Amino acid sequence: MGGLVLDVIIAYLIKSALRLRRAWGSSKWQRVQAKVDSSWLGGGWVWNCPTAEVAYTYEFAGQTYSAIDSNPFFLTETAKGQVERFRPGKAAIVRVNPVQPTRSVLKQADQ
Repeated sequence: MGGLVLDVIIAYLIKSALRLRRAWGSSKWQRVQAKVDSSWLGGGWVWNCPTAEVAYTYEFAGQTYSAIDSNPFFLTETAKGQVERFRPGKAAIVRVNPVQPTRSVLKQADQ
């Protein structure tokens, strides 16, 4: 049991660090409206940390882009709540890197 909890903590820390790296500097990026295409609860046995996955599409400078946001959680119920919050067809605000518009991030503070 203790090993399983440790696995979740390690997976959470790794996923959080990767998410932080992807979002680094995004506070200055342009906000645009996106459309949620799908959302699901990820994780599994390899990365056994509950993760809310949100796929979305957005337009920037006349081009259409798609991305997937992965947000790790300690508790499955919290991750499920995040998945429910971003239902397909709903609008979301994403931050887009103006220099590299294929890079975007979905921040909770913008919603």
